[in-house]
Amino acid sequence: MNAANKLLAAVRFRWRVRIPDALWPEFEHYILRQHRPFLLLTNIIAALAFFSYVLADALLIPDMASASLLTRATLLVVAMVNIWLVFGRSRNVLLMDQLMPVHDLIATLSWFELLKRSHSPDVPTFLYASLIFIVFANLGVRVSFKGAVLSSLAISVAIMSNVALMNPHDSKPLLVFSLVYLPVLLFCLFMSWSTTTSVRLAFYTAQEQRRRKHELSTLNQRLQMLASTDALTRVGNRRAFDLQLQAFWQQSQQHGRPFALLLVDIDYFKPYNDHYGHPAGDHILADVASAMVSCLRSGQALAFRYGGEEFAILLQTGSQDELLHIAQRVQQQVAALEVEHRYRPDGLGYLTISLGAALSSLHGLQHATDLLACCDRMLYRAKQQGRNQVLLAQDETVGIV
Repeated sequence: MNAANKLLAAVRFRWRVRIPDALWPEFEHYILRQHRPFLLLTNIIAALAFFSYVLADALLIPDMASASLLTRATLLVVAMVNIWLVFGRSRNVLLMDQLMPVHDLIATLSWFELLKRSHSPDVPTFLYASLIFIVFANLGVRVSFKGAVLSSLAISVAIMSNVALMNPHDSKPLLVFSLVYLPVLLFCLFMSWSTTTSVRLAFYTAQEQRRRKHELSTLNQRLQMLASTDALTRVGNRRAFDLQLQAFWQQSQQHGRPFALLLVDIDYFKPYNDHYGHPAGDHILADVASAMVSCLRSGQALAFRYGGEEFAILLQTGSQDELLHIAQRVQQQVAALEVEHRYRPDGLGYLTISLGAALSSLHGLQHATDLLACCDRMLYRAKQQGRNQVLLAQDETVGIV
């Protein structure tokens, strides 16, 4: 089991799911992406709902109707400004999460001031409407259960102390109110705990899914690389060459981008393999591939093992002179390895290569296979003419067998 799975398994069995400091920035980003719209909407709805209670005040405490309108309108403006500042100018998820509970605390204190100044006989009944404050304080919490507990306790102290102040000589109203209020408080705290726990577990699950997706993507890339790479020489294999040759040809036909193909053959490789042994032969194949790649500009050329001791190089060039220069540089780079080969029939004494090359823009080439056949003929002629040389196809040599 990896570290991410262990962490996810551990947090599932804790009453409080903790976000480590190292993961907090990612958790904030997750909240902003997944829950910011909800937090914004609940803050706006709560502010508007608080203002709408001006109608209830007008009916139940009519002597405070004008004061209620002024108070609620002022608090609505303050709330909207705060919402704009927190959600529009800040990216602090704790502020977004606890903004509504703070507004609820201010609204609670303001509303009880209206009740305490009213002489309406409906005040004792209207007190129970204060339950809505503790509900709204916990309704939108998504990030911090600790914050929900602290804000709920503050709102509860404000409510209970004001109920007690409004009934200074009789404890029975406070007792009855408490019997109704406490279950609501506990349910709201449970709701906050459940929500914040679910959000954090969802974050860990998203982290794990993203990790698995990344691992799968990496594995697929590795498999694709293995499927297109020659295991011995670490350059592209024949399958990759066939695909790239077709891709280069199609681009050339569609966009007029000429390219070049080089076929490379290690001279007298069979005598080398027979006398020095297959392990030495494999080592030379890898060294020759590495030498060729080292002198090719990254992004300009692709190298492949064509088969046996043959290699292919695709070049993004349309210049005959540049093609010749690159081919000679490849030839010189391999010769610079100074690999001893005493069993050459020509007696040269060291390892060399022969190259046949052609541009895709040569007249008479109709398909990618025509270019490949042309290069193969040039390579064959280079070997017939004594090896250790470069032959480039010209327009007049395209059709010559």
